[in-house]
Amino acid sequence: MYNLFMSILMAVSINADSWRTSLPVVLFGMVGIFIVIGVIVLLTYLLNKVTSKIPKKKDKKKDE
Repeated sequence: MYNLFMSILMAVSINADSWRTSLPVVLFGMVGIFIVIGVIVLLTYLLNKVTSKIPKKKDKKKDE
């Protein structure tokens, strides 16, 4: 088990150039996710407002 862990640890290396190229891609992806979530929340809010304006019929028997 120790040998397996050490071989995996030795295979992993951090390259600074790859961080420079991949970080903007990750940033754009995250911004895109937040924009999509925001649009979904706004659409849900607007649909709630539009459908809640339908007047509900009151029962006349309760008023008598």
